[in-house]
Amino acid sequence: MNRVLCRDINGKAHIVAKADLVKRKSTYGVIEGKKGVLLVRDRTATNDKWDLPGGGVDLGEKLLGALKREIKEETGLDIIGKPTKVCDFTEYFYDVESETGWESTRHFYKVEYEGDPAMDGNYDDIVDARHFKKPIPDDKVAPVAHMIISMT
Repeated sequence: MNRVLCRDINGKAHIVAKADLVKRKSTYGVIEGKKGVLLVRDRTATNDKWDLPGGGVDLGEKLLGALKREIKEETGLDIIGKPTKVCDFTEYFYDVESETGWESTRHFYKVEYEGDPAMDGNYDDIVDARHFKKPIPDDKVAPVAHMIISMT
């Protein structure tokens, strides 16, 4: 049986049968303003690392539509203008809640916004938000988010 290594939000490794992977697209925003880069903390994270806001693209949803929806849901902000593509890549990810391995194609954009962010979370998957000035220390931010922010 062909298997792949998936890591979860906390960095723990999981071996998953390739045939059991769920193909998933996701999209994330780099939101930078005068106060710094806005990052969020997910309630399933146990490592206190901050990450970029964003998430899964629903079936039939367009990528930029999902980006706008996810940013609004997680931060309360509205995206304005056309987002700028930073990069995209495919990775294997393990979702802790559903106990499912994903082949996740992740899309990252730098976005302009309006409004004031919800700093105390969205009372769902995000527990809080915080601005960080660059350069952000490695020990504060998830590794992929750190890499993406360094590209902007």
